[in-house]
Amino acid sequence: MIDATLRAHREALVREHIHCESHQDVEGAVATFASASYDVVPLAATPDAPMTHPTAADVREHLGGLLGAFPDLELIIVRLHHADEAVIVEGRMKGTHLKDWGDLPATGHTMDMRAAIFYRFEGADMVNETVYFDMATMLRQLGITTL
Repeated sequence: MIDATLRAHREALVREHIHCESHQDVEGAVATFASASYDVVPLAATPDAPMTHPTAADVREHLGGLLGAFPDLELIIVRLHHADEAVIVEGRMKGTHLKDWGDLPATGHTMDMRAAIFYRFEGADMVNETVYFDMATMLRQLGITTL
């Protein structure tokens, strides 16, 4: 069991990270990590799944592409849970796909979908974010597939 001070510190880091992402602040989001590592696990059978971003430079590139493609991206905390080595967020991701994102051409459609985000900690230091979401839902909402 973690003590209340460490728990509060971790939660504040997670909230700051989410705030930075929702406000297009890539550098601020990366700064919340002690050593940045970011994994994206779309829950679909894709050749690129999962997408791993093991360094701060990789995280900057990933977040820059995501926030560029969805300039109004909003991350909403629905529930927040604490574990010994993680803070887990049940959340929603909302945004409008206005620019190409990797191989996905801009559609102008919006997405509003649920996600589970795990923020791993080593003591007081946030060292990884892993995002789980339903890729089929995202692609359907963006008008890329009818699955």
